[in-house]
Amino acid sequence: MPLLKDEIKDALKRKDFEGVIGLALKNKKVLSILISLAYDKEDVLCWRAIEAMGKAAGAVAEEDPSAVRNIVQRLIWSVREESGSIGWSAPEMLGEIVRNSPAAFADIPSIILSFHEEEMFLKGVLWAMGRLAEAGLVHHVTGAAELSMACLNHNDPQVRCLAAIAACHMKLGGAKDAISRMISDTERITIYEDHELRAETVGDIMKSVSAGFPCAH
Repeated sequence: MPLLKDEIKDALKRKDFEGVIGLALKNKKVLSILISLAYDKEDVLCWRAIEAMGKAAGAVAEEDPSAVRNIVQRLIWSVREESGSIGWSAPEMLGEIVRNSPAAFADIPSIILSFHEEEMFLKGVLWAMGRLAEAGLVHHVTGAAELSMACLNHNDPQVRCLAAIAACHMKLGGAKDAISRMISDTERITIYEDHELRAETVGDIMKSVSAGFPCAH
């Protein structure tokens, strides 16, 4: 197991997601190891593990959907108080699994959304909703649009930004005024994009994300 974990970490350091997929197809324990690597949101390897989980689970699901369903259930359980642990990155990982295998896990977005009731998971839920909305996978999720709209004026700049990103990908015209205000927001946050963690102002992120969406006009 230590050798396999080292292989995965090395692949993530190189941004070799195809390599992680190849390892997962040979050994499904890779999915569990990715969970163990996704605990420190300030470490780029955590976010690459989250992204790799979606890609690897999507590939494994084509051959063995039950194995991925077990991982999904494990992630959901990790959020529950009864599990005795905190699934810090469970919403994000579940979102990536759905994004890469939407037909097999169409029941999961609503479950992800329900996690927002715990403040510690709010950012993860909004991030997942944004990613799923970008892929056109939240139009049927009751409450997704309402949550994004409700968080546009949150006192945490990262929550505001993630809510606005989700709103833009959902094409929520009602977010126009809040988005317009955010374009001049100079607060800096850290965001994962293009396989890297970047420190950017909320305004710069919104200028990029909102281009071409109704909420920006």
